Amino acid sequence: MNEELRRFIKESLERGIDRESIRSVLLEAGWQERDVRSALAAYAEVDFPVAVPRPRPYLHAREAFLYLVSFIALYVFAFSLGAVLFGLIDHTFSDSLDRYRSSPSTADATAIAAVIVAFPLYLILMRRLTQAVATDPERRQSLVRRWLTYLTLVVGAGIILGDIIALLASLLTGDPTVNFFLKVAAVLLIVVPIFGYYLWDMRQAEDEVSASAARAAPILRALVIAAVLVVVATVGYSIYVVGTPGQQRDVRLDQERIQHLRSISRNVDRYYEFNGAMPANLFDLQGPQYSVQSIADPDTGRPYGYHLVGGVDYELCAVFNAESPERQDEHRPFSESIWDHGPGLTCFALTAEAEQ
Repeated sequence: MNEELRRFIKESLERGIDRESIRSVLLEAGWQERDVRSALAAYAEVDFPVAVPRPRPYLHAREAFLYLVSFIALYVFAFSLGAVLFGLIDHTFSDSLDRYRSSPSTADATAIAAVIVAFPLYLILMRRLTQAVATDPERRQSLVRRWLTYLTLVVGAGIILGDIIALLASLLTGDPTVNFFLKVAAVLLIVVPIFGYYLWDMRQAEDEVSASAARAAPILRALVIAAVLVVVATVGYSIYVVGTPGQQRDVRLDQERIQHLRSISRNVDRYYEFNGAMPANLFDLQGPQYSVQSIADPDTGRPYGYHLVGGVDYELCAVFNAESPERQDEHRPFSESIWDHGPGLTCFALTAEAEQ
């Protein structure tokens, strides 16, 4: 608050001049109505010989902690939701210029988990802080809250500006794709409501402290409902794409089986190089000169299938839970595609080769 304006209003009130006259003369002098209203609100409307100041907003350490955690939760939620949406866009709308089609990964699961944790935490903390503001509207003027809000506005403005620049750059280079446009829309979908709400909220806090909490309630309620619907739909579809925890466990077991089979294949080559003959069974690969990760299935504990076909040709067999996620990718090298598998028993035809 401007010290000169505050001193003028204080002296005017102590001389018995009514508030409307003070407001009118200040507006006529060129002061902003918002500043005048805020300065007048700093003094209580009580009948007393001197101007009585209202209590200045004081933020307890506990409330400062809640504000900090709430904004951290907001940032984590926003960035994680963006990562989830980007993953869904890459998985659903592959770019023809991309060599590899995106598939669900651990990063996608981490982002989904972050959204599930951070979003409810943010809502709970904001509900608690909003109730505190409704009880004492002066709390809206806390410095911690204002600084964090303006920091959020700066970050949001920067993201929106960067998003628009990236969109224009893509258009100028002649490379606008559905994938890119959807990512731009996803960023705006997340950032614009956050930026718009906090900008509106700060204007309300600066214009009229006593009425801002009541005005914010309908907007906040509408934003919460819309956000909940978007988050629930996004997380639900993401879980459908990434897979349930049980499906993810099956995928990880299959990946471990492939790692075991790769290790066995390398050590079969080493055995052939050392001995000039093929191993009779997988137990021949358990000597100190070999580095087989495991010859047994990580789930059942049963040894993998090993069958000599003839000469240096052999088969490795394993029972898989699901189809390999990369099976649809046509751009992978042959050395990777030979390990493609479907659900159930799959045998891989291999040839032992001595290292050169």
